[in-house]
Amino acid sequence: MSTIRPVPPGYPKEIIGYAQPWIVDPGEVVEVKVSCTEPQYKYRTMRILQGYDGPQSPPKQFEEVVGIPQGACGGRFQVANSGSYAFVSDIGVESTDNGLLLDLYVQPWLITEDHEQTIASTLSPSVNTGFALLLDRKGLLEVKIGTGDAIEVVSSGFTPQLKRWLHVVLCITTDQVHLELRPVAQTVEPAGSAQTVQRRTDKPMRLTNTMDLTLAASYGGVPSDACDKFNGRLDAVILSACGGEERILTHFDFAQDMSTDRIVDISGFGRHGELVNAPTRALKGHDWDGTETNWSEAKRGYGALHFHEDDLDDACWDTDFTINIPVDARSGVYGVEIQSVDGDVSETVVLYVRPTALTTAKLQARAAIVMSTFTYLAYTNEHMFDPNSPARVEIPDEFGSFEFFKDETFYKQERRTDLGLSHYDVHRDGSGVVFSSAKRPMLNNRPDYVNWTGHRPRELSAELIMVGFMERLGIAYDVITDHDLHMKGVSMLAPYSVLITGCHPEYPTIESYTAYEQFVKSGGNLMYLGGNGFYWSSAMDASRPHRLEVRRGGQGVRTSFQQPGERHFSLTGKEGGLWRDKGKAANYLVGIGCCGEGAGPGVPYMASATVSNTHSELAAWVFAGLSGSELIGTDTLGGFGGGASADEIDRVDHAYGSPANVIVLASSTGHSDRFGLFPEDSGFPMQHTLGSQTSMIRSDMVYFDTSGGGAVFSVGSISWYVGLGWQNYDNSAAVVTGNVLREFLTRGRKGRGGITGVASSKARLSKM
Repeated sequence: MSTIRPVPPGYPKEIIGYAQPWIVDPGEVVEVKVSCTEPQYKYRTMRILQGYDGPQSPPKQFEEVVGIPQGACGGRFQVANSGSYAFVSDIGVESTDNGLLLDLYVQPWLITEDHEQTIASTLSPSVNTGFALLLDRKGLLEVKIGTGDAIEVVSSGFTPQLKRWLHVVLCITTDQVHLELRPVAQTVEPAGSAQTVQRRTDKPMRLTNTMDLTLAASYGGVPSDACDKFNGRLDAVILSACGGEERILTHFDFAQDMSTDRIVDISGFGRHGELVNAPTRALKGHDWDGTETNWSEAKRGYGALHFHEDDLDDACWDTDFTINIPVDARSGVYGVEIQSVDGDVSETVVLYVRPTALTTAKLQARAAIVMSTFTYLAYTNEHMFDPNSPARVEIPDEFGSFEFFKDETFYKQERRTDLGLSHYDVHRDGSGVVFSSAKRPMLNNRPDYVNWTGHRPRELSAELIMVGFMERLGIAYDVITDHDLHMKGVSMLAPYSVLITGCHPEYPTIESYTAYEQFVKSGGNLMYLGGNGFYWSSAMDASRPHRLEVRRGGQGVRTSFQQPGERHFSLTGKEGGLWRDKGKAANYLVGIGCCGEGAGPGVPYMASATVSNTHSELAAWVFAGLSGSELIGTDTLGGFGGGASADEIDRVDHAYGSPANVIVLASSTGHSDRFGLFPEDSGFPMQHTLGSQTSMIRSDMVYFDTSGGGAVFSVGSISWYVGLGWQNYDNSAAVVTGNVLREFLTRGRKGRGGITGVASSKARLSKM
């Protein structure tokens, strides 16, 4: 089915698009895929240095890339064909076969729907051959049979039970339809009664020698025409020829090749299938008995595939034009700026260019900023604002005046429901979203994005404020991504003595987390200038870097979670969940860990009353240029304002791994009851969990020396960067950030092994 459609009547003007690949090396070719309601648009490529433009912010700063030509294209409206299914080409039917036998287990997660839900199909409507097993709109199992002249429908009159396994055996021979339905008991719950349905058809089913099979969808001759997607799980699918001598055509074991997009035929005939749009794997099947909760260690019980009509792994849009990244392009955030000819509507398609040894050497960059691309994926196109979603966010509001921030990005997210979900959404059938993909427009991954709950820049738009700050300071730097750390490890960081995180590095993989850890252990200096970092674990397959997998456990701040037995990544076999539960809480790495969150204004930091006495030299260079009583980060960009401790915030806690030598330089000054304590920090009974009720909800600004001879400086707030940018970088948060950055650069990779002797650079540290 083509992705190109007519513009719907009354549809607003709109341009959206995406780049593939979205993280590239200099010299690579990038395909840009665009949906545009306007007849023509023009484009140019920019390096983005600062994207947010609001009251008191630094000015937007884009640099056109002269090595990439400008261009123009005709507009066309594109949509994504969402929904996951499996496709098997040529199942091996022969001319002597006169019947088919289907044996499978099915577990529906939506019964009644606004469309039919196909469970398995060989039916070809164009020539009326084959059969389909499906749920009709009322939730009744039915069989469709192609007789050559027409399609006959046989209804079972049976509605399967929601979220319970049903063993289905369907045999169609000549003009006979035999259907056996056997509910499977769930632990000690009694199973429903088995039923048998026997029907005759007017004419026998017609078969062809080149017959394909789809699971969880119907199709019209080619896989791209798949429709009537199923919401639920399938397991142990066997298709046989019958009517004469029975022989197996395909027998699928979904527990094999778990990390791939292939379903394995174990019949011996090699009729393997392909999965489309990444249904969820590594799930409990019909025979799971609870004896093993890790699929990679189990001998049975993990043969289920969960299909969703709103899965989307690849939008498969047609390419509108390509750009060639110059071989000498420096690392950074780049954007293809697309604008209608009349100038009424525009979009920036974002991509990321990695550094190379040559570009780093040319710049003499010794600092690198890590863009939080895993977090970008986790939040891509989230719909937590949707009042009809079970994942809708409820925000404490003691003032009774909270409103969502609504701009064009918000409305795009609201109307473009074809573009897939985030890890913060749930599928239409209520199950949590496990995969997020970059092969689609990432509507909230924009240089000027304003978060609808926070009314302030967040993720990319906030992290670009730090990029702009580096430009302002004139300090050479490179831009790298979470994906680079995952794929290249600590070797990627060899040139740098200072590593700077994004505002929200929440979703590291074990590979990217280890890269940070090894950088610090080898003497690097780390600046954690965000909040809620290193919180949830994730998994990525290097062969499919567009796809991120997240599985959540029973603790942590989340809108959904996976059941026990389903918390291990299908990509790696490792267990998902909180890094804290893996013994690698953020506290171990950066000294602090996330403890609370909230909407509304933030608060500033106040320097520790004792730090100037106990660690006078440290306090002298960190706070150089500030008066002794000056609050830090008193103002922030965005609609809520307030101080730089806001959104999601982190504190010291030695019980969770904060180092014994950590020094608290400053702490936030108290949060309102719009802020709540994270559930994993709550004891029994749960009480005193709001901002005014507990001192556990706070940001701690900390410093500590590391085993490698370097140091870590952390601020513990997602909103630090929106404080950094206030009044065009003329503020106390910018002073502290600049002081620490320049001090760390003077130390080099190995540091000095202590906090003494660091005053030599104080003379150069002054308020900007």
